[in-house]
Amino acid sequence: MSRWLKGLNPEQKQAVTHRGGPLLVLAGAGSGKTRVITHRIAHLLEEGLNPAQVLALTFTNKAAAEMRERLRRMLGKRAEPVTLSTFHSFGLSLLREWETERGPGSGLGRRVRRFVIYDTGDQLALLREILRRVRLGREFDLSALLSRISAFKNAFLPWDGVTESDDPYHQAAALLYPRYLEAMRAFAALDFDDLICEPVRRLESDEALRGRLRRRLRAILVDEYQDTSASQLRLLRLLAGPKTEVCAVGDDDQSIYGWRGAEVKNILRFEESFPGAHTVILSSNYRSVAPVLEVANAVIAENPDRHPKRLRAERGGGERVRLWSFPDGLAEATGVADEVERALRQERVPASEIAVLYRSSILARAIEPQLRARSIPYRVLGGASFFDRREVKDLVAWLRLSLHPGDEISLRRALSNPPRGVGPKTLLRLEEAARREGKDMMWAVEQSVRLLEPGDRALEPLGHFREQLAELRATLKGRDLATAVRRAAESIGIIEAMEEAHSEKAAEHRRADLEAFLQGVDDYCRTESRPDLREFLSRMALIGNDRDQADDAGSRVTLSTLHGVKGLEFAWVILVGCEEGILPHDRTLNPQITDVGGADLAEERRLCYVGITRAKDRLILSMARQREIRGRPQPRALSRFLSRLPEGATESTEFGAPASPEKAREMLARIREMLREPGAAT
Repeated sequence: MSRWLKGLNPEQKQAVTHRGGPLLVLAGAGSGKTRVITHRIAHLLEEGLNPAQVLALTFTNKAAAEMRERLRRMLGKRAEPVTLSTFHSFGLSLLREWETERGPGSGLGRRVRRFVIYDTGDQLALLREILRRVRLGREFDLSALLSRISAFKNAFLPWDGVTESDDPYHQAAALLYPRYLEAMRAFAALDFDDLICEPVRRLESDEALRGRLRRRLRAILVDEYQDTSASQLRLLRLLAGPKTEVCAVGDDDQSIYGWRGAEVKNILRFEESFPGAHTVILSSNYRSVAPVLEVANAVIAENPDRHPKRLRAERGGGERVRLWSFPDGLAEATGVADEVERALRQERVPASEIAVLYRSSILARAIEPQLRARSIPYRVLGGASFFDRREVKDLVAWLRLSLHPGDEISLRRALSNPPRGVGPKTLLRLEEAARREGKDMMWAVEQSVRLLEPGDRALEPLGHFREQLAELRATLKGRDLATAVRRAAESIGIIEAMEEAHSEKAAEHRRADLEAFLQGVDDYCRTESRPDLREFLSRMALIGNDRDQADDAGSRVTLSTLHGVKGLEFAWVILVGCEEGILPHDRTLNPQITDVGGADLAEERRLCYVGITRAKDRLILSMARQREIRGRPQPRALSRFLSRLPEGATESTEFGAPASPEKAREMLARIREMLREPGAAT
């Protein structure tokens, strides 16, 4: 027997050893899917497959790194040639590879010869610039417009291929779509959709290239397959040849990213995409006690259109799931904080093993001050990305501009940060001059002495800007990368402006954020034999796009949205707000005009299931019978997802009367004070 089969259950062994056709592994929560993937790779190599011919794709850099480390421990240096990557990182690697090719028909054109990657913040900034020139007649939510443009791109629609619709957001996005594509091309920029769609276009149009890539990849494994989009499936089918061993691992019951383009039908109809597929179900759960799984099974069984399966507990015993009903939101927050304190002080549960989960982050506002009042340290997941913080984006704009002078979004940000006295009117005059001459904005900045009136107050700061940019380029060429980037942060004036513009406490937080970024540059330079700024910035953009950016919990309780906690597990889990209008969310029951796509009650139920299956030992599901909504107390009803739970696996407790008005006012004052302070999580 292969050593990689030892300790596996029969279903896991079947998933590891299957050969000769496509394989779908339906891996229930806590069933050991990562172990199956890594052991399958090890088994393939043991049977003689070249490790350089193995590609494993997942959705977060953290998951890819964890898988890479497991393989390193298992196989040592033999694992190094295996490609372990996110979809977007792999798409980027293909584009980088192709842009270095030479000869007729080898390139993708100027757009991807030397390109910059735009994150969501850059895309929104670009839309704002476009909207300065296009009058839509009303205000629109930019994120909603960007979501529709993303949908157009992932449907591979040409600039003039968007169908008509009565939806005003669809109409506005259709008007902006060709302008967005044109601007991205002019700025030599790619967004995250392009990192999938551009390789698809190239592979579909170049049969010889497609054949070479297929011969190179003899085994493809996809983790979290339920989260794949239509374009990612299209890429996967292009990569997989007739002799490619395709293995998809996922769980349709944990498909919760439909709002990001994930298509649950990809896993439900796997055999349509890969005919002759064999299916293995991993139903043995090694994480949770039996009562938790009984509740989870009961919740998800109500969903239509799913692969039928039922989790089995491999752990014995376990206490019943607790159903708590509080008179109002304040009482719920107080009760939850009391329970967390009791778990820490009396039960001696490590803080890192306790999580408070919620569908909507607004519920955390009541819980945070209660934890702080008890001196309980906590972290909050599901917030803004580290890479979206202003001081980090300011420095990145300067670094990108040093490499890509045509990147107008970075140019505009660098001209404004740190502030230098170049106002909107000056930028408009330069923009108009560049447009008349058929040039880009950097040309206008370089020619500002000729384009602006003598004595214009913007001439001096523009001259200083050109000097700083030239100095930055020289610094980056003449020093090692880590030292050069640190020097750049000082010479540009970002640190000085940051300290002048903010309170001492806020400046301290911003300095820490900037230092964390600079430390990231140091770490990158230590691990790379030939550090490259362009490559580093691409990596940072991809990491910033991760949906999983959870730091180490340390000795802190975790507060998280249900989306933010995917892939994690805790000994004690308290899921709050188990009410109609929260879980399922009101926007699912009453969709808004800004929403892309229709309501998906099935996905909300899957989200509830994901929250439940994070719990190992104790699970508490709580609700408030009354909650203040938009300033008015409103009665609440128990979530429909919890209406048919097995009685033998649960026990219910109904707590007393609502808090007094004085207590409620005190609580609101604490929340207001917390919202005024930077860095609320401690």
